[in-house]
Amino acid sequence: MGLFSEETPEERDYKRLIKTIRNSGLNYEIVNYLVSFVSDIRDKKRNNDFFDFEFLEGIMLEITNSNFNDYDEFMELFKEVLKTISFFLPEGAKTPDYEAIKTMFIHNFGGNEGLLAKDVFDQKFYSLFDSRLDYLYIMNLIKDDEELVNNYHYIVNYALEVAPYTINQSVLKNEILSYINGLKNELGSIEEYSNRRLVEAKKRMGVYPIDEKTLATISAEALKAQGLIVKLSNMQKKVDDYQDRVNSMTKAGVKEINDTLKRGKGDIGTYSDNAISEMKKAIEETRVELVSKLDEYLLSLEQALKHSSDEVFKQLLLNAEEKINGIKVMAEGLSSTTTSELLRIQKATQDSVAKLKSYVETEPQLQEFLKSAADNEQIMGALKKFSELQAGAMTQATVATPTTGIVIPGNERLIIPANPQVILPKEQTETIILPAFDESIPFDLRMNRILEEKKRREQKGEFFHEMVEEVIRCILEGDWVYLWGPSGCGKSFVIKQVAELIGIDLVENGKITDKYSIMAYNDPHGHFRATQAFVALVYGKMLSLDEFDNGNTDTQVVLNELYSGLLDVLGNPNKKRYVTFAEDMTVPISPNFRMISAGNTKGGGENQIFSSRGKIDEAVQERMTPKEFRYDNLVEQKIFGQYTNWYEIFIKFREACDLYAKQHGLDTAPGIGTTRDAAAIVKYINHNSKSIDQIMREKFTQTKERDYLSFLKKKFSEFYSLDETDTKNFDIPESLRDADTMVLAKSFIKACNNSLNGVSEKRKRR
Repeated sequence: MGLFSEETPEERDYKRLIKTIRNSGLNYEIVNYLVSFVSDIRDKKRNNDFFDFEFLEGIMLEITNSNFNDYDEFMELFKEVLKTISFFLPEGAKTPDYEAIKTMFIHNFGGNEGLLAKDVFDQKFYSLFDSRLDYLYIMNLIKDDEELVNNYHYIVNYALEVAPYTINQSVLKNEILSYINGLKNELGSIEEYSNRRLVEAKKRMGVYPIDEKTLATISAEALKAQGLIVKLSNMQKKVDDYQDRVNSMTKAGVKEINDTLKRGKGDIGTYSDNAISEMKKAIEETRVELVSKLDEYLLSLEQALKHSSDEVFKQLLLNAEEKINGIKVMAEGLSSTTTSELLRIQKATQDSVAKLKSYVETEPQLQEFLKSAADNEQIMGALKKFSELQAGAMTQATVATPTTGIVIPGNERLIIPANPQVILPKEQTETIILPAFDESIPFDLRMNRILEEKKRREQKGEFFHEMVEEVIRCILEGDWVYLWGPSGCGKSFVIKQVAELIGIDLVENGKITDKYSIMAYNDPHGHFRATQAFVALVYGKMLSLDEFDNGNTDTQVVLNELYSGLLDVLGNPNKKRYVTFAEDMTVPISPNFRMISAGNTKGGGENQIFSSRGKIDEAVQERMTPKEFRYDNLVEQKIFGQYTNWYEIFIKFREACDLYAKQHGLDTAPGIGTTRDAAAIVKYINHNSKSIDQIMREKFTQTKERDYLSFLKKKFSEFYSLDETDTKNFDIPESLRDADTMVLAKSFIKACNNSLNGVSEKRKRR
């Protein structure tokens, strides 16, 4: 790439995506695979399985924001992602409703919290829904509940069985939601629950068996009717017999027979009418009762479904409103950021061109030099060689001519000549705001994301001081934090942890000796010598200033000016603020720049413990956010782990030291047990490399004055109710692990006595 060549927008997009993957913190095998995958698509070595760059970037960001560690598990999921895409988009980018399906897939299927990773995606189940919103609403309920995830196949089977009986999508959705709600409260067999629910669902859809009581009543009435028919048949037979006899009787006999027959017919009619009326009445009563009960049931079902639908619809509206508001906030932030960036780039380009043109046209020596260079092959050759060397040392630098452009490679301390206008590479000056500092994202969302990472590290065994979260909140708000407290309490370690959790590079300046250690200088050869402060301010890193209360006080005012400039940038992100280093190096302040300091005193100057400390300038103290940093006993408890007896003695020793400091009006107790001491003691215990007497002398009693030792001895005697006779003769175990609390307490008092009496370890062994 030559000096004047520039990357295409597409190349920059792929470059940015690959950089994001490399910085993701995933397993290195996963990172290498994803980088290779994206690079092959960029270089046209393989087709884009995701059809367009936006789709590819969305899936990659979901993956990089996940916590995959197992390479085989990741590859299995990634193959499933590619397979599922072909199901959703069989015609690729030409598939109807492509953009909506793509958005759904990115946000619900890609990462380790997606439907595929949770193993809760079923093609048949998805095909039941006409609305993706209904499907995603139900699936988000399932994937966020471990119990529902475990019973996912029951939910799918029930949905597939009940679907043919539902009249529309809304009824199906309510049936599934009702089933899920009941499933969470079911104590019995899930198979029995599913069968019972299916029967009930069929009834609600008008498919139900006849009630057993009703069936028995109808059967009984049918038997009664059959009995009446038999009786009528017998009566008719008798009538026929009478008729035969009539033909052989006299008229008188006929008259008698007719009279008898008339009476018989009346009896038969009366009996038949009464029986049939009774049967009709019984059937009608049964029918009325059945209809009434069905009406009551259907009414209660309708009310229940209406209530359920109202609640679901209400929740759906709330969820939709929340998502829409979130999208609006992001869109407004994106629009604002994009507009301001375009304006800034346009203005910076115009200013650079104007300055360069002015310099070339008005500098007599340069004009004369260029004129002579045109006729001198040796000079032209040297300029060409210089251009080639510069092209290999940087990328995308904004350079006017080989004689006026000076490049500042980001990874070198030697920056370049004095006096001429310095032009920074675009990649160094066009800063992308870190997600943790992006004000377009709500503060709670940024903070919760960081706390999730902290929790993940804690689960892996990493220890965090109780002050970590408080410091992170201050840094996100742009505060200049000053942590002050005793040596060895973990201030520097916490600063490193905070930087890692936020995702910002940490630049450690150490003790400040003079203003040049901050503001830099030009050496005798005309080369600009960069400082840690310069690197942090220009390239957006966090500047850590250790032993701040023990440094050069004049430089504190300089740092105050740098922080004042940062506040101006944070107050108005659309306006650049510049700082001049070494009188001629003017550079912009990155909005990602942050400052944090650490010291041993409040800032009021020397005390009995730290006699070399100076007073921090009042204006600087007003700018800073001081945080008293004490030892966190919970951290020590985790360090000591199973060695609880040692932990108890360590904490009691700390308590005694604090009481001494309080009695003597000291900010911090001298010689108090540090976090480093705790880690060292655990190492000695694991190795069994030192005796209890040695540890007590080296980590507890050494360097302390006589009155301090006497105080500590007295307090330990009170803590454990010990007297002189208890501490003279007692058995000390060979292994440090076997020492109980009383043995350690007696050993501490014995060590105090030895120090008070001038008895050394060497003398004792004699």
